[in-house]
Amino acid sequence: MAQSDFNWKDYHHQIYQIYHGMIALTLVPFALLFLEWDSSVERVEVSYSSPHFILIAQLIWVVGFGCWYVWRGEKVRYILDEEMTLLQKLKEFKQKNIYKYLILALAGFTSALAMWLQPSFIFVIAYFAVLIQYSFLRPSEDKIVRDMRLTKADRKKLHEMT
Repeated sequence: MAQSDFNWKDYHHQIYQIYHGMIALTLVPFALLFLEWDSSVERVEVSYSSPHFILIAQLIWVVGFGCWYVWRGEKVRYILDEEMTLLQKLKEFKQKNIYKYLILALAGFTSALAMWLQPSFIFVIAYFAVLIQYSFLRPSEDKIVRDMRLTKADRKKLHEMT
């Protein structure tokens, strides 16, 4: 991505589209399953001591690990070097955050799958925990500047690249 080809507004808009797209990918199946589950005439009794529930409840660990990995994982850490150009830093931000969004999407699908297999509000709460993680990772301009350790001069350059 050459400096003359870069447009800050397009870059920022593209990251936001990816962010909202990943949320929508998990929200639609979850909402459909939740509505079907809530409106069903046949009520399923949940036995928290049944082996089936205990096995499915282990999926919460997968969701928990995904939420933890988004913040502490090796593959999602920014690799910043003082010699990196502004465009390289922005490329690094985009790559790592797309990876984070994919991990959260997998965690959201896992919560929805678990809720479908065993209707329980535990899995609904797990899904909402994933949504909360998404809200902390919203790619605002301030977050990009903070995470990439950009200077005021770099921020000014961003707005000049429009």
